[in-house]
Amino acid sequence: MTLILLTKNEQENLSKWGGWIDKLIHINEIIVIDSSSTDNTKLILKSLESKRLKIKIFDKKFNDNFANLRNFAVKHAINDWILFLDADEIPSSKLINYLNKLNLDNNYCYSIKRYLVYLSKVVYHGVSTTDNPIRLFNRNSGKFTGLVHEVWATSNKQTTINFPIFHYSAPNLKTFLNKLNNYSTIRAQELFKQKTKVNLFDIIIYPTAKFIQYYFWHLGFVDGIPGVIICLSMSFYSFLVRCKLWQLYHV
Repeated sequence: MTLILLTKNEQENLSKWGGWIDKLIHINEIIVIDSSSTDNTKLILKSLESKRLKIKIFDKKFNDNFANLRNFAVKHAINDWILFLDADEIPSSKLINYLNKLNLDNNYCYSIKRYLVYLSKVVYHGVSTTDNPIRLFNRNSGKFTGLVHEVWATSNKQTTINFPIFHYSAPNLKTFLNKLNNYSTIRAQELFKQKTKVNLFDIIIYPTAKFIQYYFWHLGFVDGIPGVIICLSMSFYSFLVRCKLWQLYHV
């Protein structure tokens, strides 16, 4: 099995990988697409290499199309079965044990439950409720699509693994909001290319509806203050996308 990974200055996140990567016994290759890291990202990655685990690093500039980068990584894998993780994600011990015993079926792609971690607190509701991305698949079953929140597009059957990945995307509010700001710019550009229109109603209603969906419908309030912070942040992301889309039509 090949693990694919995109990196840019990920030394802090990758420093945690040494504690679990060797436990995934079927992973014998990591394909890394690195975008001009200036920290110790590559050194840390190379330190993870072993007799069983080989690591290949490709230098490729990020061009606001993560799907193309992941498809490039898939193309260069030696294995048909691909596990896709981000540098700020860590599989739970239960997930690792499950993957080690899993009999893979070429007719299926595997979604994996994912929980956001904010300030070391796991957020189980709100945005995490519907966060079950396809992360394990046969590379012949489809391809990645989407600029930012890229997904594996496939006609295969899907099944969900409920042992989670923990997503350390929000170690603090500043980091989380910076990511949302960058992602909202790319998302607005994507919608602009698709000729998606935006009006005052969209700018007001979409963010409001997003907060109601995450905070009330998906029980974000159960996670206390971290829950409300994340739900409001995602509502703000929706607001930014539509404001930036409007701006693209009026510059």
